[in-house]
Amino acid sequence: MNENLKGDEVKLLKGKYQSQYFEDAKSLLEGLNSVSPSFCLAKWFNVSIHIPTGRTHSCYHPPSHEIPLKEIQEDPGALHNTKHKKQQRAKMLDGQRPKECEFCWALEDQGNMSDRAYRSKDVYKPGLIEEAIKQGATGNPTPRYVEVNFNQACNLKCAYCSPHLSTEWYKEVKKFGSYKLADSQHNHPHYVESLGIDNSPNNPYVQAFWDWFPEIYPTLQTFRMTGGEPLMDKNTFKVFDYVKKNPKKDLQLSITSNCCPPGDQWQKFIDDLKDITDKDAIDHFMLFCSLDSWGEQAEYIRNGLDFDVLYKNVTQFLRESNKHSLTFIVTANILSLPNWLEYIKQIHKLRQEFNTDRQLIWFDTPMLHDPKWMSMKLASKEMLQPLQDSINYMESNPETALNRFKGFKDFEVDKVRRLLEWAQEKLNIQEQAIAMKNFDLYFTEHDRRRNTNIEKTFPELKDFIQKCKMLNT
Repeated sequence: MNENLKGDEVKLLKGKYQSQYFEDAKSLLEGLNSVSPSFCLAKWFNVSIHIPTGRTHSCYHPPSHEIPLKEIQEDPGALHNTKHKKQQRAKMLDGQRPKECEFCWALEDQGNMSDRAYRSKDVYKPGLIEEAIKQGATGNPTPRYVEVNFNQACNLKCAYCSPHLSTEWYKEVKKFGSYKLADSQHNHPHYVESLGIDNSPNNPYVQAFWDWFPEIYPTLQTFRMTGGEPLMDKNTFKVFDYVKKNPKKDLQLSITSNCCPPGDQWQKFIDDLKDITDKDAIDHFMLFCSLDSWGEQAEYIRNGLDFDVLYKNVTQFLRESNKHSLTFIVTANILSLPNWLEYIKQIHKLRQEFNTDRQLIWFDTPMLHDPKWMSMKLASKEMLQPLQDSINYMESNPETALNRFKGFKDFEVDKVRRLLEWAQEKLNIQEQAIAMKNFDLYFTEHDRRRNTNIEKTFPELKDFIQKCKMLNT
């Protein structure tokens, strides 16, 4: 790169470079809309499978649905190609909007580009739209993006999580019972037990997965393991072993981790990853680190987290691995707001230290929809100011043609701006009142059970906390 480029030339290069991801997604959206205004490749080629509960969906926005045992007995591929999903595909091909995808429809009705473009881009390769059309609504397409939750085992109790995704959460509700809220009982142990969670090696969904995996492996683009905490489950390491024995040089392999697992699991993971990359068995490994704030406030949201251990582990991963990158997953909730700008600054600092000849460090900001009492939609204009401040900070520290991989890309700014616009669309008055009551009831009980203190940990939210408390007096 010529270090002596004039300002206008740098600006042009900057714009071209920064806009590529957004422009690619925008261009793909035109191809999707040429099929129908509700068509989304994720419904055909993207799947998330929740093994312990036998449920599936093709994007994190729609709720998961049951995988009937009868269907996987006939074809293990029904882990993805359920009759329910085929019905939604038929609607999309017909130009109808499946109700379960209402998150995207709301964004598009506001004139924004929705995740229909981004999630389709996750799986896109030339010819895939034609392949989806060929498969139609009744075919059994082979997914390109597969995400699997093998087990609910987890050493954390995240504030917005549930016992069906965390064994520590389940222990808590077994001991104390459900959380009593204004309009419901939250995380009742009886509900969890009604799901029929099966973590045994004889779980028919585990067996179906291992029957199906060799069939889909040759065309897989991305394989991601989540949890619970995937580093606490032996199937994660079984996948690592499979990849070592069956190198696939175009595979994007990844896990979503709390990056603070118990015992020696982290080092075992680092050693396995080194073996995989030394064998040149994959194209790339992505670590998705679940972290919703920074420092002590992150520890409050993700109860049981040791932030210093997480930071040490993350920097070890960045320093010692190769063919790798890291994405911070920020489940954007109301408790994320006070330290939001600090989080963005810390990502910038890590990029300055570790990003050299490629992009090592990313972040994503999925909105938390449920539980409503933790939604950013409850926040006042003043409480949302850190989002705007972070937008200003990122825009003042852009990635340029002469400063590649160190600053922020335009689509990253766009994601936070979308988040802010979404949060500014408030709940109706009744929903907001109930949600604020539940905020107080939930976190009062949270503090009692876990020996935490929300007012001390989040002094920036003192006025909001008191307003919620007053609604219950």
